Amino acid sequence: MNTRGWIALAAMLLLAPGLRAQTADADTAAAGPALADTAAADPVRGFVHELADPLALSNALVLGLYDHVRTRPYEWGGGLDALTQRIASRAGGHVIGTSVRHGLAAALGRSTEFEPCRGCASAEDRVAHALVETFTDRDAAGRRVISEPYLAGTYAGALAPALWHPDSTLADGLKAGTWSLLFTAAGRVLFALVEPLAVGEGEGR
Repeated sequence: MNTRGWIALAAMLLLAPGLRAQTADADTAAAGPALADTAAADPVRGFVHELADPLALSNALVLGLYDHVRTRPYEWGGGLDALTQRIASRAGGHVIGTSVRHGLAAALGRSTEFEPCRGCASAEDRVAHALVETFTDRDAAGRRVISEPYLAGTYAGALAPALWHPDSTLADGLKAGTWSLLFTAAGRVLFALVEPLAVGEGEGR
């Protein structure tokens, strides 16, 4: 893969979390307050929405291709069957991580909705909001608390491939989970910075 390819891959991985959160919020807002309340109160609907999210599935496809280019794991070899296996592996991690996150959130009475940054006048406000939204949830009383469901889901999704990867270890899964947390936080911060520019350009046309 050439330099442009690596840059494109990094950009997609960074922007995907912000785009995914923004898309979910836009869908809920466009549907109106009544549906927004329904979405917040219906954990099954939120789970299905995130499970079948096109951006998340595209991310699994791109990462599967990335693994295929690197021949990781090596034991799976090359060819179309190996490519399919690698994409399915990434998709499987997404399914497991999403299931753990939403299941634990339902058990703890936590919200999985991404709250938009209302009233954020500066870039610092938007960045702070993006970081807070990444690592915290709202509990049943509306208080902001550390998001154990998100952390558990992220690491579960990263550790899952150890069940079927012949060369994967616990340390590999923990490292992948940590990278996923960092990519998500960086992606949301980057999106928080570039979104006003995109909106401004759209309004100026």
